[in-house]
Amino acid sequence: MPTIVAYQHTGDIIDKETVITLIQEQMAFIGYQQSREEVEAEVNNAMKKESRSALFVAYEGGSTAIGFAYGNICSGLETGGDYFWLNELYVSESCRKQGLGSDLLGFVRTWSQEMGCGYLAMVTHPNNKKAQALYQELGFELEKLVWVDKYL
Repeated sequence: MPTIVAYQHTGDIIDKETVITLIQEQMAFIGYQQSREEVEAEVNNAMKKESRSALFVAYEGGSTAIGFAYGNICSGLETGGDYFWLNELYVSESCRKQGLGSDLLGFVRTWSQEMGCGYLAMVTHPNNKKAQALYQELGFELEKLVWVDKYL
């Protein structure tokens, strides 16, 4: 059974090289081709001390990263307090279909509750039917929303 560890700062991450590789794989999966240096700089920025972000890494054998989830504690008027926004969830291809995605989501959910969050939210691509099936199986509501964004 994999071990899952929650990190809130870059300097705490063990096996950072493998974690960077996994994040680079995930970025390629969603269509972003980034160098190792770019991914490492993004992780360092996302996990800086003043952020309210968290990186959850699943390890096989205690030291080899095989999956991760990443998100931020946010505040919302509609939620009545803090909530956790899950930005990323990724399991290495060789470890899929073994329940690791469910394990990561369960860990994130428990951790978020312990941190005082009353709500967990995320988005997935409309064509990512496997992810949608997983989320539904775990009791998440699937809603039709329009994602709006703009690079500044």
